[in-house]
Amino acid sequence: LILYAEHDYNASTFTSRVIAGTLSDMHGAMTGAVAALKGPLHGGANEAAMVMLGEIMEFVNAGNGSVNDWMQNAFETKRKLMGFGHRVYKNGDHRAPILHKLGRKVAEQRGGEFVRLFDIGEEVQKIMAEQKTIYPNVDFPCGMTYYTMGIPVPQYTPIFVASRVTGWAAHIMEQHANNRLIRPIANYTGPALRKWNG
Repeated sequence: LILYAEHDYNASTFTSRVIAGTLSDMHGAMTGAVAALKGPLHGGANEAAMVMLGEIMEFVNAGNGSVNDWMQNAFETKRKLMGFGHRVYKNGDHRAPILHKLGRKVAEQRGGEFVRLFDIGEEVQKIMAEQKTIYPNVDFPCGMTYYTMGIPVPQYTPIFVASRVTGWAAHIMEQHANNRLIRPIANYTGPALRKWNG
């Protein structure tokens, strides 16, 4: 929970500050933040990463091929691999190895399929690093760790919300304490002025 508690101006935090900047209350700003976090490219990424790992495990366990076979097919079909890459950390998310180490420890205690899950996850990470130079973000080990702890996949994002609410609250209070309306200016890049025959 600590690793997810606060993380700069990500989509949900920025959303909370934009809403707070209108002088909406804490509840309104939190609701907007939750809506932003729900998206699979933000808070839902840990769920999507675990679903993907489940597919890989099923593929390998059924004897359909290796982890590398699954990955090569994913590359060829241009499938988005969840839990990899970060808008800020191009050389890897510093939170990922911390959570991976903790999750691996739990997997070793539980044994069996959980160790196998982390073995496969590490192979996926190795292939991504070597072939795409893309590294895991915190969502990749999070999915594996929560699964190993026995937490159902649909609960991953609500747990993320429970953790991040502290960071959002701090940002919202900071915005209210020294408020300025957040109003970015857009540059129109569409078609030039056209004549209307009306």
